[in-house]
Amino acid sequence: MERQETQSYLAFVEEATKALQNDEISYTEWCKAIVGEKIYSDETLRRCAVLFGEFLERLDEDEIKTLNDEDRVNRLVEAKDELIKERKKIQSANLEHQEYYRKVARHELLDEMIVDAIKRLEPVKIKHEHFTKPSKSTGVLVLADEHFDSTFVLKGLNGEIVNAYDKEIFKERMWRLLSMMDADDFQYDELLVVSAGDAIENVLRLGSLQKLRSNVVDAVIEFSEFMSQWLVTVQEKLKVPVKFAIISGNHDINRILTQPAVFPEETFAKIIHKFIEMRLEGCKPDITVEPYGDVYFTCLYGNNLLFAHGETNNLIELANYYENFYNIQIDCLYAGHLHRSESKPAGVGYMGDREVIRVPSTVGTDPYAKSIQKHSRAGVYFAIYNENGRDLSKIYYLN
Repeated sequence: MERQETQSYLAFVEEATKALQNDEISYTEWCKAIVGEKIYSDETLRRCAVLFGEFLERLDEDEIKTLNDEDRVNRLVEAKDELIKERKKIQSANLEHQEYYRKVARHELLDEMIVDAIKRLEPVKIKHEHFTKPSKSTGVLVLADEHFDSTFVLKGLNGEIVNAYDKEIFKERMWRLLSMMDADDFQYDELLVVSAGDAIENVLRLGSLQKLRSNVVDAVIEFSEFMSQWLVTVQEKLKVPVKFAIISGNHDINRILTQPAVFPEETFAKIIHKFIEMRLEGCKPDITVEPYGDVYFTCLYGNNLLFAHGETNNLIELANYYENFYNIQIDCLYAGHLHRSESKPAGVGYMGDREVIRVPSTVGTDPYAKSIQKHSRAGVYFAIYNENGRDLSKIYYLN
Protein backbone atom coordinates (compact mmCIF):
# COMPACT_ATOMS: atom_id res chain seq x y z
CA MET A 1 0.00 0.00 0.00
CA GLU A 2 1.15 3.56 -0.65
CA ARG A 3 0.99 6.73 1.44
CA GLN A 4 -0.98 9.66 0.06
CA GLU A 5 0.77 13.02 -0.42
CA THR A 6 -1.40 14.91 2.06
CA GLN A 7 -1.48 12.04 4.56
CA SER A 8 0.59 12.31 7.70
CA TYR A 9 2.96 9.53 8.68
CA LEU A 10 1.02 8.69 11.83
CA ALA A 11 -2.26 8.47 9.91
CA PHE A 12 -0.57 6.18 7.33
CA VAL A 13 0.78 3.92 10.10
CA GLU A 14 -2.70 3.69 11.61
CA GLU A 15 -4.19 2.80 8.21
CA ALA A 16 -1.52 0.10 7.59
CA THR A 17 -1.98 -1.36 11.07
CA LYS A 18 -5.76 -1.63 10.62
CA ALA A 19 -5.21 -3.32 7.23
CA LEU A 20 -2.89 -5.86 8.94
CA GLN A 21 -5.45 -6.53 11.66
CA ASN A 22 -8.10 -7.12 8.98
CA ASP A 23 -5.75 -9.59 7.18
CA GLU A 24 -5.66 -7.33 4.15
CA ILE A 25 -1.85 -7.28 4.12
CA SER A 26 0.89 -9.48 5.51
CA TYR A 27 3.44 -8.68 8.21
CA THR A 28 6.06 -8.23 5.52
CA GLU A 29 3.90 -5.76 3.58
CA TRP A 30 3.09 -3.94 6.82
CA CYS A 31 6.80 -3.62 7.65
CA LYS A 32 7.65 -2.31 4.16
CA ALA A 33 4.80 0.24 4.41
CA ILE A 34 6.08 1.54 7.72
CA VAL A 35 9.86 1.13 7.50
CA GLY A 36 10.36 0.67 3.77
CA GLU A 37 11.95 -2.79 3.96
CA LYS A 38 11.77 -5.94 5.99
CA ILE A 39 14.48 -5.88 8.64
CA TYR A 40 12.87 -8.04 11.32
CA SER A 41 11.72 -11.62 11.55
CA ASP A 42 8.09 -12.58 11.20
CA GLU A 43 7.74 -13.13 14.93
CA THR A 44 9.29 -9.77 15.70
CA LEU A 45 7.03 -8.09 13.18
CA ARG A 46 4.00 -9.79 14.73
CA ARG A 47 4.99 -8.50 18.14
CA CYS A 48 5.63 -5.01 16.75
CA ALA A 49 2.21 -5.01 15.05
CA VAL A 50 0.55 -5.95 18.34
CA LEU A 51 2.49 -3.18 20.07
CA PHE A 52 1.50 -0.60 17.43
CA GLY A 53 -2.15 -1.67 17.61
CA GLU A 54 -2.13 -1.28 21.40
CA PHE A 55 -0.37 2.08 21.06
CA LEU A 56 -2.89 3.42 18.55
CA GLU A 57 -5.82 2.13 20.60
CA ARG A 58 -4.58 3.93 23.68
CA LEU A 59 -4.14 7.10 21.70
CA ASP A 60 -7.84 6.86 20.77
CA GLU A 61 -8.80 6.20 24.37
CA ASP A 62 -6.94 9.32 25.61
CA GLU A 63 -8.36 11.43 22.73
CA ILE A 64 -4.95 12.88 22.15
CA LYS A 65 -3.97 11.93 18.67
CA THR A 66 -4.87 13.97 15.65
CA LEU A 67 -4.32 11.80 12.66
CA ASN A 68 -6.44 13.85 10.22
CA ASP A 69 -4.24 16.51 8.67
CA GLU A 70 -7.15 18.92 8.07
CA ASP A 71 -8.20 18.77 11.74
CA ARG A 72 -4.64 19.25 12.77
CA VAL A 73 -4.32 22.34 10.57
CA ASN A 74 -7.52 23.73 12.01
CA ARG A 75 -6.23 23.18 15.50
CA LEU A 76 -2.99 24.85 14.62
CA VAL A 77 -4.84 27.80 13.07
CA GLU A 78 -6.94 28.16 16.20
CA ALA A 79 -3.84 28.02 18.35
CA LYS A 80 -2.22 30.60 16.12
CA ASP A 81 -5.28 32.86 16.43
CA GLU A 82 -5.21 32.54 20.19
CA LEU A 83 -1.52 33.37 20.17
CA ILE A 84 -2.17 36.44 18.01
CA LYS A 85 -4.95 37.54 20.39
CA GLU A 86 -2.66 37.25 23.36
CA ARG A 87 0.03 39.20 21.54
CA LYS A 88 -2.50 41.94 20.70
CA LYS A 89 -3.58 42.06 24.32
CA ILE A 90 -0.01 42.50 25.39
CA GLN A 91 0.54 45.14 22.70
CA SER A 92 -2.60 47.04 23.80
CA ALA A 93 -1.49 46.91 27.40
CA ASN A 94 1.93 48.13 26.35
CA LEU A 95 0.36 51.00 24.38
CA GLU A 96 -1.69 52.06 27.40
CA HIS A 97 1.37 51.94 29.58
CA GLN A 98 3.33 53.92 27.02
CA GLU A 99 0.55 56.53 26.82
CA TYR A 100 0.54 56.83 30.60
CA TYR A 101 4.31 57.23 30.69
CA ARG A 102 4.12 59.84 27.90
CA LYS A 103 1.55 61.86 29.88
CA VAL A 104 3.63 61.70 33.03
CA ALA A 105 6.72 62.63 31.08
CA ARG A 106 4.96 65.59 29.42
CA HIS A 107 3.83 66.92 32.81
CA GLU A 108 7.29 66.53 34.24
CA LEU A 109 8.79 68.20 31.18
CA LEU A 110 6.33 71.10 31.49
CA ASP A 111 7.17 71.50 35.17
CA GLU A 112 10.86 71.51 34.36
CA MET A 113 10.38 74.08 31.59
CA ILE A 114 8.37 76.33 33.94
CA VAL A 115 11.04 76.07 36.62
CA ASP A 116 13.74 76.90 34.06
CA ALA A 117 11.71 79.87 32.76
CA ILE A 118 11.24 81.21 36.30
CA LYS A 119 14.93 80.85 37.02
CA ARG A 120 15.74 82.89 33.91
CA LEU A 121 13.56 85.81 35.07
CA GLU A 122 15.06 88.90 36.59
CA PRO A 123 14.74 89.07 40.39
CA VAL A 124 11.64 90.86 41.66
CA LYS A 125 12.39 94.43 42.67
CA ILE A 126 10.10 96.33 45.01
CA LYS A 127 9.35 99.81 43.79
CA HIS A 128 8.77 102.30 46.56
CA GLU A 129 6.18 104.77 45.30
CA HIS A 130 5.82 107.87 47.42
CA PHE A 131 2.14 108.73 47.79
CA THR A 132 1.46 112.30 48.68
CA LYS A 133 -1.57 112.73 50.87
CA PRO A 134 -3.99 115.31 49.45
CA SER A 135 -3.21 118.68 50.94
CA LYS A 136 -6.88 119.50 51.52
CA SER A 137 -10.24 117.75 51.58
CA THR A 138 -13.89 118.76 51.98
CA GLY A 139 -16.74 116.87 53.59
CA VAL A 140 -20.13 117.14 51.86
CA LEU A 141 -23.30 116.50 53.88
CA VAL A 142 -26.54 116.43 51.88
CA LEU A 143 -29.87 116.73 53.72
CA ALA A 144 -33.11 116.40 51.79
CA ASP A 145 -36.83 116.29 52.46
CA GLU A 146 -36.76 117.27 56.11
CA HIS A 147 -40.53 118.04 55.97
CA PHE A 148 -40.29 119.89 59.27
CA ASP A 149 -43.54 119.90 61.31
CA SER A 150 -44.90 116.83 59.51
CA THR A 151 -46.39 114.68 62.28
CA PHE A 152 -47.42 111.05 61.87
CA VAL A 153 -47.03 107.52 63.20
CA LEU A 154 -46.96 104.47 60.91
CA LYS A 155 -47.53 101.16 62.68
CA GLY A 156 -46.90 97.57 61.69
CA LEU A 157 -49.06 94.45 61.93
CA ASN A 158 -48.46 93.96 65.65
CA GLY A 159 -48.74 97.59 66.62
CA GLU A 160 -45.01 98.24 66.42
CA ILE A 161 -43.88 101.60 65.08
CA VAL A 162 -42.53 101.40 61.52
CA ASN A 163 -41.78 105.12 61.38
CA ALA A 164 -42.81 108.08 63.49
CA TYR A 165 -42.04 111.75 62.89
CA ASP A 166 -42.56 115.18 64.33
CA LYS A 167 -40.48 118.26 65.04
CA GLU A 168 -38.81 116.75 68.10
CA ILE A 169 -37.96 113.52 66.30
CA PHE A 170 -36.35 115.57 63.52
CA LYS A 171 -34.21 117.39 66.08
CA GLU A 172 -33.21 114.13 67.77
CA ARG A 173 -32.17 112.68 64.43
CA MET A 174 -30.04 115.71 63.64
CA TRP A 175 -28.25 115.52 67.00
CA ARG A 176 -27.70 111.77 66.52
CA LEU A 177 -26.34 112.51 63.05
CA LEU A 178 -23.79 114.89 64.52
CA SER A 179 -22.76 112.28 67.10
CA MET A 180 -22.22 109.66 64.37
CA MET A 181 -20.16 112.09 62.30
CA ASP A 182 -18.04 112.92 65.31
CA ALA A 183 -17.55 109.23 66.14
CA ASP A 184 -16.43 108.43 62.58
CA ASP A 185 -13.66 110.98 62.94
CA PHE A 186 -13.14 111.37 59.21
CA GLN A 187 -10.38 113.82 58.37
CA TYR A 188 -11.40 116.82 56.26
CA ASP A 189 -10.58 120.51 56.34
CA GLU A 190 -14.05 121.97 55.82
CA LEU A 191 -17.66 120.81 55.74
CA LEU A 192 -20.30 121.75 53.18
CA VAL A 193 -23.89 121.21 54.37
CA VAL A 194 -26.59 121.35 51.68
CA SER A 195 -30.34 121.21 52.29
CA ALA A 196 -31.68 119.92 48.95
CA GLY A 197 -35.32 121.01 49.16
CA ASP A 198 -38.57 120.38 51.06
CA ALA A 199 -37.19 121.64 54.34
CA ILE A 200 -40.73 122.12 55.69
CA GLU A 201 -44.00 120.25 55.16
CA ASN A 202 -46.21 123.23 54.16
CA VAL A 203 -49.84 122.87 53.09
CA LEU A 204 -49.28 121.08 49.79
CA ARG A 205 -52.11 118.56 49.96
CA LEU A 206 -55.25 118.05 52.00
CA GLY A 207 -53.36 115.34 53.86
CA SER A 208 -50.87 117.99 54.99
CA LEU A 209 -53.56 119.54 57.19
CA GLN A 210 -53.60 116.36 59.27
CA LYS A 211 -49.82 116.25 59.64
CA LEU A 212 -49.14 119.91 60.60
CA ARG A 213 -49.14 120.88 64.30
CA SER A 214 -48.38 124.58 63.89
CA ASN A 215 -48.86 127.22 61.25
CA VAL A 216 -46.36 127.24 58.41
CA VAL A 217 -44.70 130.55 59.31
CA ASP A 218 -44.04 129.42 62.88
CA ALA A 219 -42.61 126.15 61.53
CA VAL A 220 -40.29 128.09 59.23
CA ILE A 221 -39.00 130.20 62.11
CA GLU A 222 -38.51 127.22 64.41
CA PHE A 223 -36.71 125.22 61.73
CA SER A 224 -34.45 128.16 60.86
CA GLU A 225 -33.54 128.75 64.49
CA PHE A 226 -32.80 125.08 65.11
CA MET A 227 -30.60 124.79 62.02
CA SER A 228 -28.69 127.90 63.09
CA GLN A 229 -27.98 126.37 66.49
CA TRP A 230 -27.15 123.01 64.94
CA LEU A 231 -24.63 124.48 62.49
CA VAL A 232 -22.88 126.30 65.32
CA THR A 233 -22.64 123.06 67.30
CA VAL A 234 -21.32 121.23 64.23
CA GLN A 235 -18.53 123.75 63.85
CA GLU A 236 -17.65 123.60 67.54
CA LYS A 237 -17.68 119.80 67.74
CA LEU A 238 -15.99 118.92 64.44
CA LYS A 239 -13.68 121.92 64.60
CA VAL A 240 -13.76 122.65 60.88
CA PRO A 241 -15.17 125.62 58.92
CA VAL A 242 -18.78 125.03 57.83
CA LYS A 243 -20.56 126.22 54.69
CA PHE A 244 -24.33 126.01 54.45
CA ALA A 245 -26.52 126.10 51.34
CA ILE A 246 -30.26 125.61 50.93
CA ILE A 247 -32.44 125.28 47.82
CA SER A 248 -36.16 125.04 47.29
CA GLY A 249 -38.28 121.96 46.66
CA ASN A 250 -41.91 121.43 45.79
CA HIS A 251 -43.24 121.51 49.37
CA ASP A 252 -41.76 124.82 50.47
CA ILE A 253 -43.14 126.85 47.53
CA ASN A 254 -45.70 129.36 48.83
CA ARG A 255 -49.02 127.88 47.70
CA ILE A 256 -52.14 126.49 49.30
CA LEU A 257 -53.29 122.87 48.93
CA THR A 258 -53.51 121.77 45.30
CA GLN A 259 -52.92 125.25 43.91
CA PRO A 260 -50.29 125.06 41.13
CA ALA A 261 -46.85 126.61 41.68
CA VAL A 262 -47.66 129.81 39.82
CA PHE A 263 -44.79 131.72 41.43
CA PRO A 264 -42.01 129.18 42.10
CA GLU A 265 -39.70 131.96 43.25
CA GLU A 266 -42.05 132.63 46.17
CA THR A 267 -40.63 129.99 48.47
CA PHE A 268 -40.13 129.56 52.20
CA ALA A 269 -36.59 128.32 51.46
CA LYS A 270 -35.63 131.94 50.80
CA ILE A 271 -36.92 132.94 54.23
CA ILE A 272 -35.04 130.08 55.90
CA HIS A 273 -31.88 131.06 54.03
CA LYS A 274 -32.15 134.71 55.03
CA PHE A 275 -32.98 133.86 58.65
CA ILE A 276 -29.94 131.59 59.04
CA GLU A 277 -27.69 134.04 57.20
CA MET A 278 -28.66 136.85 59.58
CA ARG A 279 -28.44 134.69 62.72
CA LEU A 280 -24.94 133.47 61.82
CA GLU A 281 -23.59 136.80 60.63
CA GLY A 282 -21.26 137.00 63.61
CA CYS A 283 -19.93 133.47 63.11
CA LYS A 284 -17.89 134.27 60.00
CA PRO A 285 -15.46 132.95 58.80
CA ASP A 286 -16.09 129.74 60.78
CA ILE A 287 -19.63 129.46 59.41
CA THR A 288 -20.69 130.94 56.09
CA VAL A 289 -24.02 130.81 54.27
CA GLU A 290 -23.80 130.40 50.50
CA PRO A 291 -25.92 132.65 48.22
CA TYR A 292 -29.46 131.40 47.61
CA GLY A 293 -30.58 129.83 44.30
CA ASP A 294 -33.13 127.35 43.04
CA VAL A 295 -30.14 125.02 42.57
CA TYR A 296 -26.71 125.10 44.20
CA PHE A 297 -23.52 124.72 42.16
CA THR A 298 -19.97 124.40 43.45
CA CYS A 299 -16.60 123.16 42.21
CA LEU A 300 -14.53 121.06 44.60
CA TYR A 301 -11.00 120.29 43.42
CA GLY A 302 -12.05 120.35 39.77
CA ASN A 303 -15.25 118.33 40.35
CA ASN A 304 -18.39 120.26 39.38
CA LEU A 305 -21.26 119.43 41.74
CA LEU A 306 -24.86 120.53 41.25
CA PHE A 307 -27.56 120.15 43.91
CA ALA A 308 -31.23 120.19 42.89
CA HIS A 309 -34.43 118.91 44.44
CA GLY A 310 -34.99 116.55 41.51
CA GLU A 311 -38.74 116.44 40.81
CA THR A 312 -38.29 113.87 38.06
CA ASN A 313 -37.62 110.17 37.75
CA ASN A 314 -34.81 110.63 35.22
CA LEU A 315 -31.91 112.45 36.86
CA ILE A 316 -29.64 111.92 33.86
CA GLU A 317 -31.98 113.95 31.68
CA LEU A 318 -32.16 116.55 34.45
CA ALA A 319 -28.36 116.80 34.57
CA ASN A 320 -28.23 117.19 30.79
CA TYR A 321 -30.86 119.94 30.99
CA TYR A 322 -28.92 121.90 33.61
CA GLU A 323 -25.70 121.52 31.63
CA ASN A 324 -27.42 122.96 28.59
CA PHE A 325 -29.30 125.68 30.47
CA TYR A 326 -26.38 126.93 32.56
CA ASN A 327 -23.68 126.06 30.00
CA ILE A 328 -21.65 124.11 32.54
CA GLN A 329 -20.11 120.65 32.90
CA ILE A 330 -21.65 118.59 35.72
CA ASP A 331 -19.59 115.75 37.18
CA CYS A 332 -22.16 114.81 39.80
CA LEU A 333 -25.81 115.79 40.28
CA TYR A 334 -27.25 115.39 43.79
CA ALA A 335 -31.03 115.34 44.26
CA GLY A 336 -33.72 114.24 46.71
CA HIS A 337 -37.53 114.26 46.33
CA LEU A 338 -38.19 110.50 46.03
CA HIS A 339 -37.21 109.76 49.66
CA ARG A 340 -34.85 106.94 48.66
CA SER A 341 -31.18 106.58 47.80
CA GLU A 342 -29.79 105.46 44.45
CA SER A 343 -26.95 106.30 42.09
CA LYS A 344 -26.37 105.82 38.37
CA PRO A 345 -23.37 106.38 36.11
CA ALA A 346 -23.90 108.95 33.37
CA GLY A 347 -20.68 108.92 31.39
CA VAL A 348 -17.17 110.05 32.24
CA GLY A 349 -16.48 112.93 34.61
CA TYR A 350 -13.47 114.99 35.60
CA MET A 351 -12.33 112.38 38.13
CA GLY A 352 -13.97 109.00 37.65
CA ASP A 353 -17.47 108.52 36.32
CA ARG A 354 -20.04 111.23 35.80
CA GLU A 355 -22.88 110.35 38.20
CA VAL A 356 -26.37 111.21 39.34
CA ILE A 357 -27.06 110.49 42.99
CA ARG A 358 -30.42 110.58 44.72
CA VAL A 359 -30.05 110.99 48.46
CA PRO A 360 -32.41 109.60 51.12
CA SER A 361 -34.89 111.74 53.04
CA THR A 362 -34.59 112.88 56.63
CA VAL A 363 -38.24 112.04 57.25
CA GLY A 364 -38.25 108.50 55.85
CA THR A 365 -41.46 106.73 54.87
CA ASP A 366 -44.52 108.92 55.45
CA PRO A 367 -48.26 108.34 54.86
CA TYR A 368 -48.03 109.56 51.27
CA ALA A 369 -45.14 107.17 50.52
CA LYS A 370 -47.15 104.34 52.04
CA SER A 371 -50.16 105.23 49.87
CA ILE A 372 -48.04 104.79 46.73
CA GLN A 373 -46.34 101.67 48.17
CA LYS A 374 -42.86 103.15 48.60
CA HIS A 375 -40.74 102.45 51.65
CA SER A 376 -37.22 103.46 52.67
CA ARG A 377 -35.29 104.43 55.76
CA ALA A 378 -34.52 107.98 56.83
CA GLY A 379 -30.96 108.98 56.14
CA VAL A 380 -28.40 111.62 55.21
CA TYR A 381 -25.72 111.34 52.51
CA PHE A 382 -22.06 112.11 53.27
CA ALA A 383 -18.97 112.19 51.04
CA ILE A 384 -15.40 113.46 51.12
CA TYR A 385 -13.81 115.18 48.13
CA ASN A 386 -10.15 115.99 47.51
CA GLU A 387 -7.80 116.34 44.56
CA ASN A 388 -8.29 112.61 43.83
CA GLY A 389 -12.03 113.05 43.42
CA ARG A 390 -14.59 111.56 45.79
CA ASP A 391 -12.59 109.63 48.34
CA LEU A 392 -15.47 108.00 50.16
CA SER A 393 -19.23 108.16 50.57
CA LYS A 394 -21.72 106.74 53.03
CA ILE A 395 -25.28 107.11 54.26
CA TYR A 396 -26.03 107.86 57.89
CA TYR A 397 -29.30 106.05 58.60
CA LEU A 398 -31.45 107.84 61.15
CA ASN A 399 -34.27 105.39 61.97
